[in-house]
Amino acid sequence: MLVGMSGSRSYRQQCGLARALDVLGERWTMLIVRELAMGPRRYKDLLESLSGIGTNMLAARLKTLEAAHVIRPVLLPPPASARAYELTDYGEQLQSILSQLALWGYRLPLPVADNAEARASWALMAMAAMAKPEDVAALNATIEIRVDDEVMAVTADDTGARVSSGAEIGPDLTIDTDLQTFGALAEGRLSPSQSLKNKAVVVHGDRKLFTKFFNVFRIRQQSAA
Repeated sequence: MLVGMSGSRSYRQQCGLARALDVLGERWTMLIVRELAMGPRRYKDLLESLSGIGTNMLAARLKTLEAAHVIRPVLLPPPASARAYELTDYGEQLQSILSQLALWGYRLPLPVADNAEARASWALMAMAAMAKPEDVAALNATIEIRVDDEVMAVTADDTGARVSSGAEIGPDLTIDTDLQTFGALAEGRLSPSQSLKNKAVVVHGDRKLFTKFFNVFRIRQQSAA
């Protein structure tokens, strides 16, 4: 790679892919976009969810993304009333790319590191990417999911599945559990009925919808072949 006039690293190629990688190809950048794909995040939220990035690198990556009109600063409404970052309409176009890249990553024939960090929100985004559109449309519901200290929501309808961070107003179903149980449900190692029987999950709402949710949203075995 070469160093561009602005001081940023650039391929200096008249190619759409190279231009995209000038902005998105640096370490951590796409993971910042992944976090913002679930909604606005404060600077400290990004630092917490991206362990190891460091404050200087995060600031630099945010500056690059903002300059490229991928993200913009926003002021969160009360009671937070704090400065945060969100994807622009242009940045939102990366959503489908994120999903396809995540699916490609799941098919990589490489072992996962034993000490790899796991978060329910990352799994949920993969589950949404793997869900069949017709099944998502048939579910037609909003589900709030609380896993340890993470709060997320999935809205499923005929326009697709959308994952967001934070609580949802008036969800059709609320699921409250821990990361280990959520992972077992997501991978099909634990059935919804068994999780309820074991009291590993607290459900508020239609229990049939709870079962349907994990029938539609699952981490499915991927193959590179």
